Amino acid sequence: MKKKIYIAGKVTGTDPQECIKKFAEMEARLSQNPEYEVINPMKIAGPSYEWHIAMRRCIAALMECDHIVFLSDWFFSDGAMLERYIASQLGIEEIKIYG
Repeated sequence: MKKKIYIAGKVTGTDPQECIKKFAEMEARLSQNPEYEVINPMKIAGPSYEWHIAMRRCIAALMECDHIVFLSDWFFSDGAMLERYIASQLGIEEIKIYG
C-alpha cells in the first residue's frame, strides 16, 4: 500500500502561478518514488481560497497522510507552521528533501 505524503509550503503572499509551479515540481519529484501517493495542497485549495477555508481543507487532507515534506519557504508561512505543529503532535513523519 502506498504511503501518503503531504507537501507544505508558503502560499499566502506568493504569486499564484509561482506557487502552483513550486508545489507541482515537488509533487513530480516525490511521485518518482512508487511508494508515495503525493498530496498537493494546490489541488485541494489553490491560492485563490481564503486562508481559513484553505487551511481547513488542507489540514483535513494532512490528517490522512503518513508523511509530510516541507518546501524551503515553509518557515515564512503561518499555515505551514501550523501544519508542521499538527504533524509533529500526531506522529506524521517529516521527510527531509535536500537539493
